[in-house]
Amino acid sequence: MTTNQFITNIRNLIANDEMDAALGQLQLLLDNSPQLDEAIMQAARFQDIRKQIRLGLVSHAEANLTKNQIRFGLLELLKEIELEGAAPLPATLADELITDRTRWLQSIQRELLRQNVSVSNRPADIIQHFGWLIEEFLRKMQTQEGQQSNLRAFSYMTEAWQNTLRYLCHIQVSQLLRAEKPIKHPALANYIAMRTEAAPDVAREPLFDYLNLLLVSTDLLKYSTPFVPEISDFVAELTDTESELFDTALFLAHHRRQLLSGRLTDEDADLPQCLDEYRTALVYWLRKITFLAKYRLVSIKEINLNYRLGTARQFVHLYGELHGLYDQYSSAADYNILAVEDSFTYNHSVLLFKGSDILQGLQQLRDRDTILSLSPLLIDQSVFSEKPTQTPEIYYFSGQTPGSRQYEYAQYKNELQLGESPPASNKTLRVKAENTQQPRLNDLYEQLEAVFKPFKTASA
Repeated sequence: MTTNQFITNIRNLIANDEMDAALGQLQLLLDNSPQLDEAIMQAARFQDIRKQIRLGLVSHAEANLTKNQIRFGLLELLKEIELEGAAPLPATLADELITDRTRWLQSIQRELLRQNVSVSNRPADIIQHFGWLIEEFLRKMQTQEGQQSNLRAFSYMTEAWQNTLRYLCHIQVSQLLRAEKPIKHPALANYIAMRTEAAPDVAREPLFDYLNLLLVSTDLLKYSTPFVPEISDFVAELTDTESELFDTALFLAHHRRQLLSGRLTDEDADLPQCLDEYRTALVYWLRKITFLAKYRLVSIKEINLNYRLGTARQFVHLYGELHGLYDQYSSAADYNILAVEDSFTYNHSVLLFKGSDILQGLQQLRDRDTILSLSPLLIDQSVFSEKPTQTPEIYYFSGQTPGSRQYEYAQYKNELQLGESPPASNKTLRVKAENTQQPRLNDLYEQLEAVFKPFKTASA
């Protein structure tokens, strides 16, 4: 039997839900191949979930979700085998390669206009609609350094893509963490511990599979009213193995892994072509998530009560919008101030508002369906600092330190480590049970323990 016949047969077995036979055939196909370990791991996962079903340790809904993940992983592996380990740019995108390193934002602008979003021709104005996590690396792509043909410029693009996944996962997981009845799943426990299949006993956030977490978290939310319903449609297209978006995700993930593994160098003759292809794929991906422009990120720094006898209560909100750039002259005084009558929101939180009008969103605080708190997955470090800071300092959750009472956060603009030494500009934040230098972080630690406890496994 030829390889193509093997692959066709395995696909048919998966389609007919004959997973045991499919996994057996796959291991035969990959005998003496480097990909055999992945097939064995998927087979072990399948046998484990069957055992948990027999013992009554998981519900059928949870079991079906895990089996769907295994199916997706197998189909992805089969496609990689067909392509001999490569993940090429989809043909339709390759025919329209974006080689101009400064004008690609015009494509994003047109898509924003289709979303009925007001946008100017200024690159900074186009970029800011994605919010700080994504915006920062798109801005770096526009710099002189970001337009070079080297790995650092390549990393700006790979991390722009990685941060889109982080952001989408923050939105989905935040809803799961606050559900009335917590839905436990191994993917959530792995996220808290930041374990990866490549290194299950090591907390390595840059290697974490956010793509898988996005699929799992979206599936877990299917019976609820999602805060960003557009994500469900996006994931439905993403999981269609015949879609251009699926192939694009494979391409983006494959080349990021190539960069992380050190298989690419600045001396590679085909690096300029690779940069053009990656830029093309990234722009296509960004166009698919321009719906994020219909939402706005805000840090609530402080809320104070303004009240006198005989007057209405006013809650004065000090907030900073997490879109666009603060310049070098920004200070704490540049935070916006708004008094909201008889209503207030979550203090010291990073919030996602429906709609692009923050003032209108703050005036509608009584409608909790218009606000989603992304804390403690996203935090504003300046809120917990003992000293006044110039602007918001946003950090994202990067895992619990193995074997310790400590959680890790990374600054949103941290760059990918290339070589042995991390970039000097990278910043991290550790939240311990007792924080002598920043006592306000003690409250954050208690919040993390309370929020994460229902989702942890014994090893997390």
